[in-house]
Amino acid sequence: GNCGFDHRQVFNTSLVIISPGLGSSVAKAITKNWQLSPIVSLFTGNPIQLTDGKDISLSGQNLDRPENILPDQVYQKTRTGSAIDWFNPAAFVCAGNLPATPCTAFTGLFGDVGRNSVYGPGVISFDTALTRRFAFKERFKLDFRADFFNIMNHANWANPIASNPASATFGQITTFNSGNLSPRQIQM
Repeated sequence: GNCGFDHRQVFNTSLVIISPGLGSSVAKAITKNWQLSPIVSLFTGNPIQLTDGKDISLSGQNLDRPENILPDQVYQKTRTGSAIDWFNPAAFVCAGNLPATPCTAFTGLFGDVGRNSVYGPGVISFDTALTRRFAFKERFKLDFRADFFNIMNHANWANPIASNPASATFGQITTFNSGNLSPRQIQM
């Protein structure tokens, strides 16, 4: 199966743009040598391990995977109240709960959903820095720097918390990513 940190598409770029200055003399001295340094990162989401919390496989771990009964309808991305249904909960059932099939028929099976086969939402991150060095005589210099993290204030959804088809919030995203993907932050 897919590893837990598998990102199928990753795009990172960083640039440095230096202003040539505008106007003449005083205006040019103020507007030249400013550096703008954006960093853009776009990547697909992390895999999600779906388990049904049962031990139909008789492995003793309660990590059996569910059965996928609607393989062409896994992702739906609809909003329900304050949550997003990232994938369709009706596309999965616990292996012992297949319609019109006795549970004993599946004893010894793990479920047909592959390990880490469902992916969560991707991430968009746009950070930038604005810097300028002011020289006062030959010996003294003053650096100005402003850093803007998540400058577009883009909300990046977290993975669905519930990974068990029996859960009422199975497949729903109710929180945003944390860590370095926080709301806009500016420091100078």
